[in-house]
Amino acid sequence: MRLLESAAIAVVLCASAPGRAGDVKGTVTFTGTAPVQKPLAVNRDGAACGQSVPDESIEVANGRLANVVVTVLGAPAKPGTTTVVLDQKKCRYRPHVQAAQVGSALEIVNSDPVLHNVHGYMGPATSFNVAMPVKDQREARKLDKPGLVRVRCDVHDWMGAFVLVVEGPAAVTGADGTFRIQGVPPGTYTVKAWHEKLGEQTARVTVPASGDAAVSFGFSDKSGGP
Repeated sequence: MRLLESAAIAVVLCASAPGRAGDVKGTVTFTGTAPVQKPLAVNRDGAACGQSVPDESIEVANGRLANVVVTVLGAPAKPGTTTVVLDQKKCRYRPHVQAAQVGSALEIVNSDPVLHNVHGYMGPATSFNVAMPVKDQREARKLDKPGLVRVRCDVHDWMGAFVLVVEGPAAVTGADGTFRIQGVPPGTYTVKAWHEKLGEQTARVTVPASGDAAVSFGFSDKSGGP
């Protein structure tokens, strides 16, 4: 009887053990001549904003491309409520590009001593429109639909950011062009790489039962976005 009980307990423990998961990692490169990005002129609130801000639309360093959102399509997202932050510092959105799971809260922060009006668009439709006249003001908005949210400031026309709202796990490449998406269950997936100016690419990747999977993307000066 005790032997049967022990076997039953072992079966329950095996059934409840978490499944294995690996990481999807890689690099996004840029070939060709990287465009020279001229600073964006500031036309108001110069005391807080400065005379210009950098153009972050294409950032290449040593042949590596930053601000690319890489998403594993069809893989489950991590459960739980997530909050992502969009700050405004010296009349720039920080970060310029980020990914957020559907259902996340977008916490918008104004770290500047000037009025900003944060206007988010999904396609032509307004997702949110938030006036922020007070320094250190915080406002939260729900990201309840998948898709690309383009963020603009109605007061400072050079300010722009992107929030890609996704249904699967995702990561954004850093200045070195690398990314790592953690905790992907074993299987074969389509992986999508999105860039605001250079468009989208897809690749197939297989995550093994043990270990990580590698996938890389290459954009060029001939790549074209929407």
